[in-house]
Amino acid sequence: MSWLFGRRSQPVPDPPAPAAEPEPQVPFHDTMEGHLRGLFAAAKQSGAALPVPASIVLFSMLDNLNELLDHTLVAPPTLDEQIAIEFMIKDYIPSTVNAFLASRAERATREELLLSQLRLLDGRVHSMVTAVYAHDNAQLEINGRFLREKFG
Repeated sequence: MSWLFGRRSQPVPDPPAPAAEPEPQVPFHDTMEGHLRGLFAAAKQSGAALPVPASIVLFSMLDNLNELLDHTLVAPPTLDEQIAIEFMIKDYIPSTVNAFLASRAERATREELLLSQLRLLDGRVHSMVTAVYAHDNAQLEINGRFLREKFG
């Protein structure tokens, strides 16, 4: 009698489509290393357009980031560390250099602005390195306390 009140039997849903195989996730280090290599290549390519002091700061900063990435192979970074590294490599450094290259301001002004911005970013990279190593030291101290309590 369900037809009497306008109700019909529920249609049988189609069987669900088979779930697609999840794409294998590329490790953080490998992804960021590819972006960092791209930054090194772009910096070398635009090296003649960059002032020498800015190039020195830029390559020093990229070297520090490379060391930090290599360290993530031994001590996986926290989510906050990953975000900070990723934004530095994929956004902050490229946008700073690209803004300099696109600027039509007086050369001395552009160079001064670029150098000050790169120094600011370089200071942040040093802070990131210090924070990551401090986190590692804290983990080592925590492990030492655990071992002393457990076996000492």
